[in-house]
Amino acid sequence: MKNHKRLSGFTKKETRWDLYPRFLNLIKGGFEVEAFLLILSTWNFARFRYVVRSFDLGKFIIILKKIEPLFAKFYNLNFGTINFLKYKGEIKKIFNTLSGIRGIEKTGATKLMHLKAPSVFVMWDGYIRKYYGFENGDAEDYVNFLILMQKSFGNSGATGDRTLAKIIDEYNFKKITMPILWPKEKKLQGS
Repeated sequence: MKNHKRLSGFTKKETRWDLYPRFLNLIKGGFEVEAFLLILSTWNFARFRYVVRSFDLGKFIIILKKIEPLFAKFYNLNFGTINFLKYKGEIKKIFNTLSGIRGIEKTGATKLMHLKAPSVFVMWDGYIRKYYGFENGDAEDYVNFLILMQKSFGNSGATGDRTLAKIIDEYNFKKITMPILWPKEKKLQGS
């Protein structure tokens, strides 16, 4: 339970987190592609902004349909009990497919993976990857990141409407990313 306290001990909230339930509601309502575009344009803005005018939506939808059978294997699994090594091939194929799309890339791929299977996949960003020593940010690193997160937090439980994978994401974002980004934002605002 020590890890659970560590995960739930944060109270400061990043304002964009209010979008998270909207992403999930869009998916529940049958608007998966719209949810993906919204998360990419808000939580993956640093990459997606460069391709928003040239993003091939039709091709993206075809790619999603091709990898849907891979995602289906994760729908009834959860972060605390999944054997990531057993599903390593599927995870790497999904990651490589999504991260190979310009504008989605390494960070966006994990965000889309999380939305498809929120009880399994933990999101990351460049700061989180670097903090944990996953400098390449490739599919192998992502599988190893999931294994590390499971070893570190796997005995914790979900709380409320958030899965354990989402709680771990929030913990990493608050502990690692926010302290790096917030001083930069305050400086830009002249504070």
